[in-house]
Amino acid sequence: MRAPARELFQDAAFPASDSSLFSSFSTPLAQFREDITWRRPQEICAAPRLFPDNPQEGQVKQGLLGDCWFLCACAALQKSRHLLDQVIPPGQPGWLDQTYRGSFTCRIWQFGRWVEVTIDDRLPCLTGRLCFSRCQREDVFWLPLLEKAYAKIYGSYEHLWAGQVADALVDLTGGLAERWNLKDLVRTSDRQDRPGGSEHRTCRQLLDLKDRCLISCSVLSPRAGPGGWWEAGHAVPAAPGASAELRATLLHPGSEPALPPVCGGLLDCALHLPARH
Repeated sequence: MRAPARELFQDAAFPASDSSLFSSFSTPLAQFREDITWRRPQEICAAPRLFPDNPQEGQVKQGLLGDCWFLCACAALQKSRHLLDQVIPPGQPGWLDQTYRGSFTCRIWQFGRWVEVTIDDRLPCLTGRLCFSRCQREDVFWLPLLEKAYAKIYGSYEHLWAGQVADALVDLTGGLAERWNLKDLVRTSDRQDRPGGSEHRTCRQLLDLKDRCLISCSVLSPRAGPGGWWEAGHAVPAAPGASAELRATLLHPGSEPALPPVCGGLLDCALHLPARH
């Protein structure tokens, strides 16, 4: 006799409908309104997983949504398993577990405390594939689930269109964020190009902070996707997507720091703080 089908959780507060996708229909996302469907991971692939065995398979990919600022913070978060476990608590039932009920819980730092956000695992799709964020391996789902929880906090996916990496870093780490505008430093270095100048002090600061921080780099580029800034940054150390010059500046404290040649770029830094509950 076949066991009765399990009733899966459906989040009434963030339903699989237009109200969760859109806020004002003011972004290019609106053109896909009639085409987006909602599917659970087991309806997207045969063997869904929350995390990959190989970290490279969990590499962050942007979809149709202009939330590269958030995804850049997620790429940095992925470099620290401790921080990732803080945001996506381990031990939650997976799709093959008997206790699976179609829900996942994430933790987002809001107004000085960690807020638990529970969602169902129905995800927006186009032609059967994830249409927003996804991982390098499309059977890995930590990223689209975290993106959905973040969209729930903001009120809709469309509310994630364009933002500041520093804000997302704070929300995902509970730390303190600071931003450096490299274009301003370039202007200063034209007048003060010597050891002890402001650009050297900033690079020294980054070297001092690199072991305690997540640092991302953003550059305005012709390759920019929806939202404007093309996010090249990852966590430091180990930043395969950043420029070689930037890596050299941040990772080799024995050398004289030089201003990274990224004119008009931004550096966002989130300082790790002691664990807070």
